[in-house]
Amino acid sequence: MDLSSLPQHQKVATVAHVLREEIVLKGQYGTAGQLPTEPELMDRFGVARETVRRALQLLKDTGVVASVQGRGTFVRERPRRATLQRELRPQGGHVDRTDHGAEPWIPLHRGARWKRGTVPLALTECLCLDGKVAIWTSLLGDAKTGTPLQLARTYVPLHVVEKLPSIEEDSTGGAAVLKRLAATGPALSWQLEVGARMPEPAEASQLNTPIGIPLIQTLRITRQAGRVVEATESVVSSERFRIAYLMQDDSGTPDSSAERH
Repeated sequence: MDLSSLPQHQKVATVAHVLREEIVLKGQYGTAGQLPTEPELMDRFGVARETVRRALQLLKDTGVVASVQGRGTFVRERPRRATLQRELRPQGGHVDRTDHGAEPWIPLHRGARWKRGTVPLALTECLCLDGKVAIWTSLLGDAKTGTPLQLARTYVPLHVVEKLPSIEEDSTGGAAVLKRLAATGPALSWQLEVGARMPEPAEASQLNTPIGIPLIQTLRITRQAGRVVEATESVVSSERFRIAYLMQDDSGTPDSSAERH
């Protein structure tokens, strides 16, 4: 394959594309096989070492391959994707359960506490929150192994904190916010949005997922008298999970024939 006439970025993209097709579509290296060495790839594609390394890094970022120190580059074994059966709560929020009905999460945040900060730019517009807010970060993991799997952040505007200063003193974090807000006056209303976004480097590290794998994002927005008083964003790896909402028929009986997505 002669790539000599291509600019550098196209050489990198071409090498990555060819290797991805061989790994993902053709299964040429098996489910956990070793790729050729860097010198072998340099000879095959007629490119410099830096081009090969950048191409392999693209494949690492998207979870196609993984490096083992002192051994080389291998096809990455992808985790088995599990289904989260999501139940919406009338009082806001949701509960995730496994196919067997068990709650899959345990809190892993020890010594966590409320901090002051700002809402990420990507959420500012949909939350209508700017300036300083109180933030609670929660890392949740597998109930059996303790593996980190879900990252959640609760944002509370400072006008709510000033009204209920004990919120920041609560050691349970975001779990107590809705209960306290419900007791303060006007009824609460909720909006639940499900989307996707790419992880920040720190999030990818916390969830042990490649930086190129999208996250499934669930955003709960709580309003009181028309104002946003609380928002919680939770994210899980789209490589590890899919989310299913169980539909019900008109009688309120779960419809087992409902299609799951």
